[in-house]
Amino acid sequence: MASKKELFKKKAQELTTIHNIPKPTALGAFNDIEKVKSNIQILPELQAFIRPLTEEQFTQLEQNIITHGCQDALILWETSDYELGRGESELSVYILVDGHNRYRICKKNNIDFKIMLKTFDGIEAVKEYMIDLQIGRRNLTLEEESYYRGLKYNAQKGKRGIALQLAQEGRGEEAVNIAENLAEQFNVTSRTIKNDGKYAQGLNKLSTELRNEVLQGKSKISKKEIQELADSSFEDNSISSLEELQKESGKLDPTKPLNNKDKLVTEIKKLSDNLKTKKNCEALIEKVSALKELL
Repeated sequence: MASKKELFKKKAQELTTIHNIPKPTALGAFNDIEKVKSNIQILPELQAFIRPLTEEQFTQLEQNIITHGCQDALILWETSDYELGRGESELSVYILVDGHNRYRICKKNNIDFKIMLKTFDGIEAVKEYMIDLQIGRRNLTLEEESYYRGLKYNAQKGKRGIALQLAQEGRGEEAVNIAENLAEQFNVTSRTIKNDGKYAQGLNKLSTELRNEVLQGKSKISKKEIQELADSSFEDNSISSLEELQKESGKLDPTKPLNNKDKLVTEIKKLSDNLKTKKNCEALIEKVSALKELL
């Protein structure tokens, strides 16, 4: 007998299609689609990957949707609270992956929209998918190009830690050089890719509003200042203004970098005390692999 998880994936595969049904040909199917639409959830950690729109761009998009309808389907990740590590329920939940601005406009103006359901092997796979979507957008600013390249590098670097662990145990292929691969893909140097990784880490220390200002080229914060934040002890989303950054920058002593070994040991201990989710187990493997490289 198939497990709940297998049935869940089978259902998702059957429904992975664009839905645009103005009149219900099958009442059950129509109800299923409307039920999904009424239960869409937004995860802040995924919404942070969405390219910010200026007020002018948002207004233009809203007018286009009001005039012509929502032409592109919203992409949803069908998963469960169990898969997300936030509960034991295996009932389907629907997480918005692409179309956050369109969804906001459609809800505000009571406009119907299409949906596409997709399955992913965990939230990290969703993030990489979203990063690739953003990289493919037109007219990215230089800041956005650097940020999304950096996010991709950091995501793949995390996977490399797991790959190294498996290779050492004889259970996987030899890990590749992520920076060189991405440098070739984006026609830049491997040093640029690594700097982009620092840039992305530093930007994530800023609040969403301040990060968006930087990505839109409206902030006076330099790229160097942001990169210096990468290895700081500031929490993600903790810096909300330029004044706050300047006030706190005195604490960032570049001559006294953080002890990465001690930091990793602290993080490993913290993760070891909470291994109830797959996400934490994967993070622990990544941190242990990174520590082994420093020893």
